[in-house]
Amino acid sequence: MTALPKRTLISAAVLAMLLLALNLWLWPNPSLQQSATTFGIKRNGFKATFDLLSEMNLPVARAYRRVGAAPANQTVWFIAPSFIDAGNPNAHNDAHDVIEWASRGGSAVVFGEDGVNWEPLGLKREEEQNDDTDKQRFLIQSDLGTPGRWLDVPELFHFAASKEKEPNPPRVLLSVDGKPFALELKEGKNGGRIIAVADDTFLRNEHLGDADACLLVADLARTFGAPIFDEHSHGLAAPSSLTLAILDSRAIVPIAIGLLVVMLWVLAHREWPRRSLDDEAGPPAPSIGGFVDSLSVLYGRAGDPASVFRAYRTGFLRRLRRQLGLRADFPEDLLLARLGNDRAMTDDTRHWILANDAPSDERHLVNAVRAIESYSGMGNENRTR
Repeated sequence: MTALPKRTLISAAVLAMLLLALNLWLWPNPSLQQSATTFGIKRNGFKATFDLLSEMNLPVARAYRRVGAAPANQTVWFIAPSFIDAGNPNAHNDAHDVIEWASRGGSAVVFGEDGVNWEPLGLKREEEQNDDTDKQRFLIQSDLGTPGRWLDVPELFHFAASKEKEPNPPRVLLSVDGKPFALELKEGKNGGRIIAVADDTFLRNEHLGDADACLLVADLARTFGAPIFDEHSHGLAAPSSLTLAILDSRAIVPIAIGLLVVMLWVLAHREWPRRSLDDEAGPPAPSIGGFVDSLSVLYGRAGDPASVFRAYRTGFLRRLRRQLGLRADFPEDLLLARLGNDRAMTDDTRHWILANDAPSDERHLVNAVRAIESYSGMGNENRTR
């Protein structure tokens, strides 16, 4: 079994890290899924309500900014928002933004729960629990032109009835057992309004499928318009950039590991991208012919080809001893005898190596050097061992 190249293994490791980072980045956020928001899929979440209205082809959406930045002709649903939380010290300031926005013509539908404070919205009504604690089926009577709806919930809160005559009493839109369940407060002169719904229990995932809960949700959406669910009051904010989204996610760890692997790979190769020689611009490849030609020119200038050849032949035999692994003082006669046994040696090469002869002119010197170097360049020395 052949081993995979190192570059292939490193590329596979980097790819695996990137896929892991992408998987972790797209993995659902468990803390968000368990929250009491329209992202929550647990029993106390409201994702089923959001999905129901989406399946009705209504243009529902989520808002992550303060309601004051929203257009005044929209309908925003606030489910148990922070500005009616009895323990919120900034409730009045946050509620003022909602009232000011509604006065410009917006519709704010605010759903309460147990223990909320409606006074920041200017509603001087207290919430009350149903008197019959054994009762779990409630008829919601409507003044919206829709039929009554039944709710099957363990308990249901409603507003207290007015004990005294109010100068501008809110309109009762929904009631349960003759008690106000949803009130409408007019805001400003542009048709703005705040609709206060006493209990959000029927919106929760665990009860939306019981009795007529989903029909009541649909009635509210058709009456007041497709809602935008406010998530700003729950502390959620849309990421301002992709970089921040990655830095705040679990994907940052595998991404950092992948980048580290890439850096180590680059450092191992010392340069990126790797440089390559240009074959056309580079020098010609070395050859025996070029070496012999240049050697003959240099030796020819000495004016004594025989002496030049003997000096060259002595140097050649010294190189041959080194190639054959022989000592430098190995006798020349024994070396020549060993070379003489090489039957692959050409006659011309045999003559100039073994015979005690020397060229008489420059042309013969070149031919003699070529013949000797051809033997050395062919690697025949391996056959003399």
